[in-house]
Amino acid sequence: MEIRNVCVADTEAIAAIRRQDGVREKILALSSERDAVTEDFIRSLADCDRGFTAVRDGEVVGFGVLLRNREPNRAHCASVAVMVDGDCHGMGIGHALLKRITQEADNVLKLHRLELLVLVDNKNAIKIYRDFGFCTEAVKRHAAVVNGKFVDEFLMGRIKAEDSK
Repeated sequence: MEIRNVCVADTEAIAAIRRQDGVREKILALSSERDAVTEDFIRSLADCDRGFTAVRDGEVVGFGVLLRNREPNRAHCASVAVMVDGDCHGMGIGHALLKRITQEADNVLKLHRLELLVLVDNKNAIKIYRDFGFCTEAVKRHAAVVNGKFVDEFLMGRIKAEDSK
């Protein structure tokens, strides 16, 4: 498996993963979302952002993104999101994407804080995030609606280890 920088040519594959049953509900995407929305997002990534794809046997099987905060007083922070093709869950792809994201955040962008939102029932993702030092900081009650029911989200954060002392 290869983790590489995202490119516009990845649009169709990433959009298809976003629409998959079992993925869509976890990332709060829409089944009707158009490829153009994903393409616009990829094109909107700034120099201070990072997007990575996981490629296995020539196919895009995952996507991870780091979006640096644009506010001057929050420029030390970034938001993180990861998604993996439903047929590839449990294969270490999410772990590999998050490893690349955290390495980039720590070693290249020199960020102090990373944060993310995750649905409280997404146990596999939560375990991976915890493996990389993310801690639950808050619960957003009834933050989303999934399959007609209110669901909670965790706000998780990670402070760069050597900066937290």
